[in-house]
Amino acid sequence: MHRHGETGRRLPFVVPGVALLAAAGLLAGAAALPRAGAEPAPAAGHHSITGQVYAGYQGWFSAEGDGSPVNQWRHWNGSQPSPGNQTFEMWPDMSAYPDSAHFPTGYAGLGNGDPATLFSSYSTEVVDQHFSWMREYGIDGAALQRFGQDMVVPERKEQRDAITAMARDAAEDHDRGFYLEYDISGLTDENVEETLRNDWTESVNGTLGLPDSPSYAHEDGRPVVAVFGFGFSNRPGSAETALRVVEWFQEQGAYVIGAVPSGWRTEANSKPGFTPVYRAFDMISPWFVGSQGDLTPTLEADRDDLASRGQDYLPVIYPGFSWANWNGGERNQIPRAGGEFLWQQAVNVRSLDIPQAFIAMFDEYDEGTNIAPAASDSSMIPTDQYFQTTSSDGVFTSPDFYLRLAAHASRMITGDEPLETEIPVPLSEGPVFFRTGLEADVDAQPTWTDTPGPGGTANVTGPEGEGGPTLRVATGTDQRGGRSALRLRGHAPQPDHSYAYMAAFDVHIPVSAGTRLSYDFLPKNEGGRQIAVDFVLSDGTTLRDSAATTTEGVDMHPAAPKGTVGEWTTIVSEFGPELAGTTIETILIGYDRNQATGDFDAFIDNLEITVD
Repeated sequence: MHRHGETGRRLPFVVPGVALLAAAGLLAGAAALPRAGAEPAPAAGHHSITGQVYAGYQGWFSAEGDGSPVNQWRHWNGSQPSPGNQTFEMWPDMSAYPDSAHFPTGYAGLGNGDPATLFSSYSTEVVDQHFSWMREYGIDGAALQRFGQDMVVPERKEQRDAITAMARDAAEDHDRGFYLEYDISGLTDENVEETLRNDWTESVNGTLGLPDSPSYAHEDGRPVVAVFGFGFSNRPGSAETALRVVEWFQEQGAYVIGAVPSGWRTEANSKPGFTPVYRAFDMISPWFVGSQGDLTPTLEADRDDLASRGQDYLPVIYPGFSWANWNGGERNQIPRAGGEFLWQQAVNVRSLDIPQAFIAMFDEYDEGTNIAPAASDSSMIPTDQYFQTTSSDGVFTSPDFYLRLAAHASRMITGDEPLETEIPVPLSEGPVFFRTGLEADVDAQPTWTDTPGPGGTANVTGPEGEGGPTLRVATGTDQRGGRSALRLRGHAPQPDHSYAYMAAFDVHIPVSAGTRLSYDFLPKNEGGRQIAVDFVLSDGTTLRDSAATTTEGVDMHPAAPKGTVGEWTTIVSEFGPELAGTTIETILIGYDRNQATGDFDAFIDNLEITVD
């Protein structure tokens, strides 16, 4: 939502303007009116806001040729996205969208060879997919964002109304709750009050009929509406204007949420004189995006202050943040930490018995706060442009990991699941359980370097005859389809049995009959041909001693030579039947050779463990 850093660590702030324009589009002429012929549905008020966890829903992406009233690229960029020409941080996982929702970009293909395409939100199929994910994974609903700029520019308002109608229909179809959240960015002191009143009366309750939807959230029988921006120093509206707006919504029978600065309670980072406004809201939702420290004291003080006046509390939690592709600066600026960052926030909320929260955001690929599926690794992003992935913290996580994590966090907050300090969600549920091209900032990285693992070493030294064998990520010209690969190097000084089993990745991967391994392999010398990927399993067994073979019938034991010196080949092993029922705990890179001396040196790249 481009609402950054209101307390704790402050993030740079974008002046309201083009960066906040809501976009979206694929279905030309999409109706903004209620659906004709819809089946009778439960009465309004079936969904509430307290005791629930909703995610903010932008719905603002559009593309040239999508048939929308705007009909141009927005939020991915102002023109066709291409290398160096983008305003978003995370690349979406496009695999679930229909062909009609894929719009070509100016990037090279993805690492897996697929074309680099992006979706438009102006599509019933796209919006339906988003709400289908909410239902599938257990997200209670969406706070539909409604931006000030959209309401004062006719074609943008037409587009926003159409997407809102799509979201309403999808929420009903998938029995998800939704409510409207106004973002007053782009409005002025002079027009903010009139614009909100007119829109709520004429569009929201008029042509769109949102509060009449059986999926529209109600609290105490009142339709929920949120307003983001009052009290922020860079948003319009005096305290007097803001108070009139809040009271007007309440006079219309609405339950009003104030999305306010994080320091609202003491006006620490607020316009002065807004305390009466904050106390007028039915619920307060401080904007914590940008804060990284322990917010427990703030949460507790907020909760108690509000409870003393009978107001409700809606804390904001988020998975991480970065905008290096848009505003420069460091990559992965507020790291997701493999889900630990979001989970700890949820633990803090639950520990204080606050039974609801707001997740920022569902589809905010712009600043890397999305929980919607995103590219997991270098194979799913363009080869000629950096994008953050779900594995940018160095640990492989699947594209849907943050949806699964957010769902469990939601249920923990609402009390439907127990408080757990440790993440209860596996990093992947397949079909890809592990994949890395070893590329910096986007791929899983070795847990260990130069570290003997189970199996140890014998009769080996380092590549120069000193120290021990080295296993490291190497960059240069020898890599396969990228800049980086794993390289195991060493020397066998005596013609005895020599071996080196080096720990590479700490994992937890269940094995079934359909599990398979593949990796690209480049031996640099004859000794390097006796290097192979190996596993240590939960029962103490190993891949090398399992009798598993490659698809060409070569034993997976490193002692069985593989590949051709100086040439890349792909090693594939359908090892599942031999090890089904166990769990891979450690991925090793092993060297094993008898009755030979000399160097051993090989590269391994594009390591992948999947299940059919």
